[in-house]
Amino acid sequence: MRKKTLILLISIVSLLFVSVLIYGTGRPGYGDTHDVCHDSAGYTIGTDVTGDVAATTSSNVIFNITATGTNIFIQVNPGAEDNGLFVIQPTTERINETSIHDLDPTPNSIVVVFNITAPEEEGYYTIFIIAGNDAYGQISFAYQKIFINVGGVAKPGFELSSIFDHLGLYLGLPALLLLTLGTVLVLINESKFVKVHGILAGSSLVLTVINLVAAIIKIPINNWIGVYPIIYHIPHIILGITGLIAAFLSMLFGIAAERKPARITGYITLICWWTAFFLGYFLNSNLLLL
Repeated sequence: MRKKTLILLISIVSLLFVSVLIYGTGRPGYGDTHDVCHDSAGYTIGTDVTGDVAATTSSNVIFNITATGTNIFIQVNPGAEDNGLFVIQPTTERINETSIHDLDPTPNSIVVVFNITAPEEEGYYTIFIIAGNDAYGQISFAYQKIFINVGGVAKPGFELSSIFDHLGLYLGLPALLLLTLGTVLVLINESKFVKVHGILAGSSLVLTVINLVAAIIKIPINNWIGVYPIIYHIPHIILGITGLIAAFLSMLFGIAAERKPARITGYITLICWWTAFFLGYFLNSNLLLL
């Protein structure tokens, strides 16, 4: 019986691990992460537009962009957001202070009037405009977004399907359910379910280790910090690691038949992992990234 259970457990874990490596994602799409990926480096940008701009298909929208900073430039890059879906005048190239399109003669300040033509399809679109130092690349820049409602289409809201695009659901949640079930059973009748508890808790630990390894594989190391809001990301990492350490200690205490410390570290694991799991879904939610 033990051999069959072990073979089944190894088979399930192996299948999960292979599936994660092939199809898994360590995180959902980044969403709007310009605030944490770039800094404004002393540059400012603004517009005369307030709120969403209502437009009809193929109609024109006119707005001013004002930016300040040393050696300033403004650009509506066609490769950003929905810029490529619009016809943009006067240009999609960089506009600096020597350009004929700069309407402000003041040094270190630039004003440009853009006239853009909306797409032929109705939708909710985003124009993305940057301002930065014309002598350097675009690592540091200020940005301005203009939201254009073409044909009365509302701004997209949170999509429930986005929460399924994450390893936490397929590895973290089963690990938590197994650990929770094992804890409940041992609380009901410790002598009767102690072995079952060990199997469930051990399986939970294995899944969590796979989750961590897969996340490291799937996420470039430079994206671990700086992509998501730090107020959620840092506690998520700390709680996950704390729970993992406590889980290993609980396993060792359990093997040594030290019930009290095993119970305490087990509770720490349960609390830390459930909290980290919910923080992970705050990170995953597009509500925080819009």
